[in-house]
Amino acid sequence: MVKKILSIRAELEAHKSRRAAFSGIGAEVIHWELIQRKVCLVPSIPTISRILSRHGKTGRIKKKRTNSTQPYPYIAAKQMGDLQQTDIVGPRHLRGANGIIRFYSFHTVDVAGHTVFTSQFTDKQTISLCRHMVATWRFMGIPSVSQMDNEMAATGGGRYPYSISQVIRLYLLLGIHMVFIPQGEPGRNASIESFNELWQERVLRRHLYPSIAVLRRTSERFLQYYHYEKPHRSLTQKEHGTRFPGVLRDSLWKSFRHLPKGFSFDKYIDSHGHLNLPIAKGKFSFIRKVDAHGRIEVNGTSYFIRRKLEGQYVIATINTHQKRLAVKQGSKNKIIKSFSFPIRGRIIVPLLPITRRKS
Repeated sequence: MVKKILSIRAELEAHKSRRAAFSGIGAEVIHWELIQRKVCLVPSIPTISRILSRHGKTGRIKKKRTNSTQPYPYIAAKQMGDLQQTDIVGPRHLRGANGIIRFYSFHTVDVAGHTVFTSQFTDKQTISLCRHMVATWRFMGIPSVSQMDNEMAATGGGRYPYSISQVIRLYLLLGIHMVFIPQGEPGRNASIESFNELWQERVLRRHLYPSIAVLRRTSERFLQYYHYEKPHRSLTQKEHGTRFPGVLRDSLWKSFRHLPKGFSFDKYIDSHGHLNLPIAKGKFSFIRKVDAHGRIEVNGTSYFIRRKLEGQYVIATINTHQKRLAVKQGSKNKIIKSFSFPIRGRIIVPLLPITRRKS
């Protein structure tokens, strides 16, 4: 049995077979491989870990995370569609036949269901992010809440104090509550950050790509493996009916919210060729930590809250129909400050109804 375990470990480390092209090399993967090969009396995962350790095949040591002393307003994700997280990896570079190719990889994960969608672009402009999000929602449905870091392509960069970016407008138009995490705290998007690391390790660094088209095809193969061939440790047969994210998504597909039939950006392109989405009724939020002066920064504008709240997290929510920015704090989401947020132009009704849920 020890020889079999070490042999499978060596096979997985080589990454030469189709099954091993994207697989990990840990005890859980080896345990699954033994089951797939119908080996009798398969040892437990802890036993396999001890065998690997005894023969010097231990994995990376996980770093301990430091916990903040201040309570953080996490968003609950109990079922698929509750919460998605999006991030941009890049810039990264490929050595192609015609020189170096610079690209960005856009990633979105469903936090509860663990389905993932990726797309690669040579830029990270607003229109590219919008196209990625629409393709994502065609694959995994429209969420109630979508969470991102403070990427300029999404926030608009704060150049104009009361402007609303095209990405935020897209979310409002489809009845999605968009939430931006605090600046400089990427760990608040832990699910997508974990996938980013996995994707870079098993797709970007493990294979060579002469062009971005080859990278896209390999990434699609990896997603097929990730959804239907790689058991996810957070999914159980008892609770979810499967250990594979793709199977779970397929079983729940009819219960998801979907894009309106025939939805396209074509009707929103102006005479100059620019995307010009309307502003719909809804809300979008910024989670912020109050600084030493009692202030928070929301999309380039500073707002004074309270000095005694230094170091604590608050949620600044902009309601487009009320044209106000409300700052909430505490477990009861009590409004502690409110500001005018004048929005120019007409506010329309969203294409999809806004999902009512508790934060």
